[in-house]
Amino acid sequence: MASETAKRDPARTRAALLEAATRDFAANGFAGARTERIAATAKCNIRLLYHHFESKEGLYRAAIEAAYADLRAREAELEYDLADPLGCIDRLLRFNFAYFEANPDLDGLLRVENAFQGRFIRQSRQVLGEGQGLRARIEAVLAAGVEQGTIRPGVDPLQLYVTIAGLSRFHLANAWSLAIGLDQDLTSPAWRAERLEHCSAMLRAWLAP
Repeated sequence: MASETAKRDPARTRAALLEAATRDFAANGFAGARTERIAATAKCNIRLLYHHFESKEGLYRAAIEAAYADLRAREAELEYDLADPLGCIDRLLRFNFAYFEANPDLDGLLRVENAFQGRFIRQSRQVLGEGQGLRARIEAVLAAGVEQGTIRPGVDPLQLYVTIAGLSRFHLANAWSLAIGLDQDLTSPAWRAERLEHCSAMLRAWLAP
């Protein structure tokens, strides 16, 4: 019955396969992921998987493109008030903190892709193009801050974004090893809220004139 439904609703089938693939690749890496398991999780015939994506590589590429697209789309929805440039940067930081915590599979996919030295996203015009809009928005925020005297001149937008991404992900990706070494529960909501405020204050101090 499930495979019959899949045949009648190709968009739903593709979405289910992408969701199952994202979880499998993130949890097991590219080599450990299994197309048979992905098809079973998506409740569809494996022939449909190859019909939609052609190969395991095609499925992985589609999964990481979809993950990037969702992140960039959510970032683009943020409303920036250029009258408050530091507030704009703080909003981007808080968005990234919340997004990476709510979407742990993205971090898993990024680990897989970095193990490939960016081989798949380097071939993706979609991924390469999506980052340009974000960079332009950060540049506009920084320029407004410099003009208003609330942000020091010379801040590199790329360095700023990499710093935000690093602050947003490091404590999640290394929560268990850090917890053991530092005797602190990094999964505690209270600690994570404190971590966010620490990073917010640190960024504001670094950006200030």
